[in-house]
Amino acid sequence: MFYNLENLYDTLDDPKVADDEFTPVGDKRWEKDRYAAKLKNLSEVFSAVSDSFGGFPVAVGVSEVENVRVMQDLAAQRRMQGAHYKCVHFESNDARGVDVGLFYRPDKFSLIGSEPVKLVLRSGREYIGRDILAAWGTIDGEMFCFYVCHFLSRRAGVNASQGFRRAGADTVRDHAAAMRQKYPDIKVVIMGDMNDTPADASLSELLRARKSIYHVSENEYFNPFWTLMEEGKGTSVHNHRWVLYDNIIVSRNMLPTYEKVKGLRIARLDSKHYGEIYRKNFMMHKGEPKRSYYGNSFQNGYSDHLPVVIKLNNR
Repeated sequence: MFYNLENLYDTLDDPKVADDEFTPVGDKRWEKDRYAAKLKNLSEVFSAVSDSFGGFPVAVGVSEVENVRVMQDLAAQRRMQGAHYKCVHFESNDARGVDVGLFYRPDKFSLIGSEPVKLVLRSGREYIGRDILAAWGTIDGEMFCFYVCHFLSRRAGVNASQGFRRAGADTVRDHAAAMRQKYPDIKVVIMGDMNDTPADASLSELLRARKSIYHVSENEYFNPFWTLMEEGKGTSVHNHRWVLYDNIIVSRNMLPTYEKVKGLRIARLDSKHYGEIYRKNFMMHKGEPKRSYYGNSFQNGYSDHLPVVIKLNNR
């Protein structure tokens, strides 16, 4: 699962970052009771996902978390204690102090290693901002590498910011290629708030994430959320329309195997891979995700994004 948690800050002022509005004396009056309400609400979403899928997700990428402490506070919520989640987080140089992180179930995923991955711009210099998180290990003896991303937003304009998102796609692609050199059979899952749709160049051309399992070549990827986007579905609302910026993308070796039948490639029905935008009525307000704040007005909501989920069946 991937979920943008929308400004999950603690209530303490960190003088190194611009988090002043999310403090008790800040514009949002971010006090302990509001922080506790936010944690409770987010845990309700995780619990609902568990009820829907027969268990908590093995791995959950998250964005907009201030530090590892807020992740630990969320994992400790009563509704989530059954998952026994452990957390992976690295501090980045984001000006607002929000990073990406990974929750994982240690009973299912055995972590071998993790690291922050700096975006490398096409000029060759490193981007000073949010990092990409990479974490690798085994599930049922098979090697997996999870990437959690939160690419630069479009707030400064699509054209002005698209180079950073393309650099993010380049960086993930190259890091995953290096991981395949080290672990030839590794399965790669790339998830995050990409601030681009599946059809944008960063994902479709640079990362080479295809919309059909029949058109994924070696070292390419499959994005199940492309089809959902074409159906008009989305994970957040911008300018009064749904957009799908939250994606989970998988490597070719996670797709069904094929058999040739009379010259046609037929997927053997021993493995299913699909994507879902998780949406329940309690998470919504007036047809949009119920967020924590509208401006500086506390709404006691969840997030301005909906989570996305994929389910992988053993072959």
